[in-house]
Amino acid sequence: MAALQHLNLGTVVEWNLERSPGIAVCAFKPAIDGIVHCRPVISINGTHVYEKYDIKLLIIVVVDANRSIFPLAFGIFANESQETWTLFLNHLKQHVVRQHSGICLIFYRHGDILSSIQNLRTWQDPYAYHRYCVRHLKTNFQRAYPNKDLHDLMWMDATDHQECKFRRRMDLIREEDQGAYTWLMRHELDKWTLHADGGRRWGILTTNVSESFNGY
Repeated sequence: MAALQHLNLGTVVEWNLERSPGIAVCAFKPAIDGIVHCRPVISINGTHVYEKYDIKLLIIVVVDANRSIFPLAFGIFANESQETWTLFLNHLKQHVVRQHSGICLIFYRHGDILSSIQNLRTWQDPYAYHRYCVRHLKTNFQRAYPNKDLHDLMWMDATDHQECKFRRRMDLIREEDQGAYTWLMRHELDKWTLHADGGRRWGILTTNVSESFNGY
């Protein structure tokens, strides 16, 4: 890693060997420079690394001007927890995002991510905005209410730009199942609907970009 930093001046590698096992956070210099040419929407996710190493790889990905996947930063941890996400997001703000404000975070409503973001002032409005991965939200909705008609209405509500159409569909959902209506309305509308989003998502609904990178 020292050679990597020497040959790529400005690359950030943070080690913490006092923890057991040790942790590392890495952001390459071209990624740090390139964030200004990307949409201000960050997809965050974690994946388990199998085979030789039993670790968690936390990944931050954005989309560049060519609509291509642009990885920003990586974190290597023993597990995925509120503490590790807090450390990772702090490093991301300090070394990569820096002075940029108005960043939108899209994530999959993982409890540890939610808790860490809520406790970090630098990732709060107006410095940053939080949005849910609509696909993950829909999966949870399907699990709670296994009804295809409700699923289709929910997805159309999430992706429609017109509030009047959203309201009409929500009325249909309420007529079909009051519990399903209550479940959806329990989530803040700006977190999962485009019509209330304020343009923060830039049309990005899911964490697919980070999951695609996870698969790679």
